[in-house]
Amino acid sequence: MKKQWSLLFALIFILIVVLFSIGNVGYVTFNFLFGSVRLPLILIILGFFLLGAFLVGLFTYYKIYVQQRRIRKLKRELQRLTELHPGEGDQAAADGTPDGEEKETRASRRRSLLKK
Repeated sequence: MKKQWSLLFALIFILIVVLFSIGNVGYVTFNFLFGSVRLPLILIILGFFLLGAFLVGLFTYYKIYVQQRRIRKLKRELQRLTELHPGEGDQAAADGTPDGEEKETRASRRRSLLKK
């Protein structure tokens, strides 16, 4: 169902772009620092649209890359901790207490012992 909605939105977007391009067929002069060129307005609009989409995709993939690196690091840390303390995760699951609560309790106990 999600793919169908994506396809529907893509078709609506393409229809809007086609209608927009039909209305903007006039030529404009586009000035650069080193010269100028005469192009249809729709090519300039689509060019900058594609440039913007590329930049958004680039930043999105960078954030995904950073998150995946962090996930790998946390998985390695979790694996290291389970190797140092084998069976403690299974015991917490059998007791019915989530691992996160157990670690917080253990950490708070350490802090209270260090304060004394």
